Amino acid sequence: MPGVLIVDDSAYARFVLKDRFRRLGWETRAVGDGSAAIEAIAQDAPDLVTLDVIMPGMDGIETVKAIRAIWQGPIIMVSSQTHGGADKTWPALEAGASDFVGKPAPDAPLDEVMDQILAKYEACRVPYPPVAHPSLRERTLNGVQAILIGASTGGPAALARVLTHIEAPIRVPIIIVQHMPSTFTPSLAQRLGKILGHPVYESPLGPEKLPWHSGLVVLARGGYHLRMDSSGVWSEPGARVHGVMPAIDVSGADGVHTFGAGLCMAILTGMGEDGAQSAVSCRQVGGTVLVQDPQTAVVWGMPQAVLNRGAATMMGTLDDIGRWINEVMHNDHGIFRSGMA
Repeated sequence: MPGVLIVDDSAYARFVLKDRFRRLGWETRAVGDGSAAIEAIAQDAPDLVTLDVIMPGMDGIETVKAIRAIWQGPIIMVSSQTHGGADKTWPALEAGASDFVGKPAPDAPLDEVMDQILAKYEACRVPYPPVAHPSLRERTLNGVQAILIGASTGGPAALARVLTHIEAPIRVPIIIVQHMPSTFTPSLAQRLGKILGHPVYESPLGPEKLPWHSGLVVLARGGYHLRMDSSGVWSEPGARVHGVMPAIDVSGADGVHTFGAGLCMAILTGMGEDGAQSAVSCRQVGGTVLVQDPQTAVVWGMPQAVLNRGAATMMGTLDDIGRWINEVMHNDHGIFRSGMA
């Protein structure tokens, strides 16, 4: 029987989560602050920790750091779907939390939140063996015209790590698709912009478009699919693909059609197979596909799906991928042709 430690300063939140976990056969323990969480983990290591972001005393960020000093299991942040809650979620993920879910809300009932927690828990506990990987240096590159980065579980911290290696000037457009609710993408765009030292825009709702230019960096608006064509990039509603929206495969298919062999896709940590289909298409037209390695990914499902389909050009750590993107962007392989769009 798995065990969960619920950490939340709200007695009501502790009660409802304990009740749902118990109904599913979990052993439960709930505490109201970070200090009590550290003591509980030291006494009886659980299989899963759910952790509130905003708490008095030790907040979620400090608690994650303290937990990671003694325990390496899955930590799922349960974040308030407010600006303040979102702002504190990103540094908590960068401090070592596995992933996050939004707290129950009118458009995200408790049952749905529980399903997300359990799915992320199952994904985080899947072991991945070392695998052989293709080397990017073994092939000649076409000119890179645009970079599409896709991520899911563990993605915000992974994106931050990749972007730390990218230096000004931004010479090709960068499009980022992260599986995420709409309430969290504005603050994530701001966070990534600070890390990059360059504005990161949330994709606008159509019919408004962001036109292509060499310095464009855009994050897919949560809850909508990011679309692109020769004139620019925007978001629009649609059916979920692979159970998610935004979906990497929707944006990737548009990217292949728009940029052809000039598209570089980077598929980072995440569960499921989103991105694999468009990665195959990208390779078929002569584009480049990078995937994160299993040793550094929180969940290796999406990169593994690309690798299993034979679509990966290179597999590497987040630092490898970030350095490679920066190198390509600043040599003759990566020059955005303003006349192509």
